[in-house]
Amino acid sequence: METHTITAIIVDDEEKAITNLENDLKQFEDIVVVDCLTSLQKAKSSLLKHQPDLIFIDMAFPDGNGQEILLEILPKLNNKPHIIFYSAFNRYIINALRASAFDFLLKPYQFEELELILNRVKANYEKPSGKIDQVSDLTPPHDSKFAVQTVNSQLFLRCSEILCFQYDDTQRCWLMTLTNLEQHRLRLNAKASDILNMSPTFIRVRTDCILNIDYVCSVENNTLQCRLCAPFEEMEIFASRHYYSRIKETMQLL
Repeated sequence: METHTITAIIVDDEEKAITNLENDLKQFEDIVVVDCLTSLQKAKSSLLKHQPDLIFIDMAFPDGNGQEILLEILPKLNNKPHIIFYSAFNRYIINALRASAFDFLLKPYQFEELELILNRVKANYEKPSGKIDQVSDLTPPHDSKFAVQTVNSQLFLRCSEILCFQYDDTQRCWLMTLTNLEQHRLRLNAKASDILNMSPTFIRVRTDCILNIDYVCSVENNTLQCRLCAPFEEMEIFASRHYYSRIKETMQLL
């Protein structure tokens, strides 16, 4: 099978960070760094010129905000690049998700974290449709808003805004955790089947936990720990043996 060459641009105001990332990217034969920029203004013209497949960009710059520049420049690009926000500050993670970033690489990163992200990027090119998706597009084709009734209000959400549901024995109800880490209690009469019927991206990993499969990177065979994608990799969620086979089917694992 022919290997697709992926072009990348790095935008960061720290030259050392650029050097480290560029050197690591050289370890991947199918990744070609076509430009490195230290300012957002220079990045604008470079992005339009090179039309990269992959953009690594910091959030905070002396001359502006990486997220705002992308919102301005993306409509002018011919293709839809994968966006990886590359920052040292956790407070930018939620903004990155809201801006439909493909992923988030937290400085300083481990090489394995970069490798995992790049494997996800390459997997997109192997899809029969050839479509390249962002995180917010990894949900069902029609990620339209739907109503979720909580004990306090009715929320209108997209699947991509929901991380997981966990049953609270103390309160005898399901707790919904959003990608901004807000938690909401569902009505007492809400059942697991009601949640699962909301979207095929919601899968039950054990009796008291339902995950959004789009944020699951892997499930360890021995411990059955569900490894979530950045920035949720620190969350410890374990599947039960009973539901493991269903998880594998959903994730299309062999």
